[in-house]
Amino acid sequence: MLNAAGSHTLATTPAANALETAFGAMGLNVIARVSDSEQTTDLAIALNTPRLAVIRCVERAAPKDQTALATMVSEGDFIWGAVVYEQGEPPNSPGLIESFHVSQLDQLVARLIELREACREAG
Repeated sequence: MLNAAGSHTLATTPAANALETAFGAMGLNVIARVSDSEQTTDLAIALNTPRLAVIRCVERAAPKDQTALATMVSEGDFIWGAVVYEQGEPPNSPGLIESFHVSQLDQLVARLIELREACREAG
């Protein structure tokens, strides 16, 4: 993807941009961003070395998003995952992966801070 200056930029969702801003303000570090389209962006968040969380930002959440994140968590790459969606209803898939509407970013940030503190206490 090219930006207005003609440089290559990474495709990202509006939710991912909003999250990165909110995370930075709260001292949470996004250590990687992976986009497979303008509709899906995964953010890796450093909770406590080497513990990572993964956040999938999508326009509309689908069960496949939760399945993909559950796979990442179960493989041990991440200790926690969540889907942030911009439109529609949260996926009806109970399990390891939490869902947040983009309007609930404050709740997501609070959850990540809670996880970071738990990781610090666990050592």
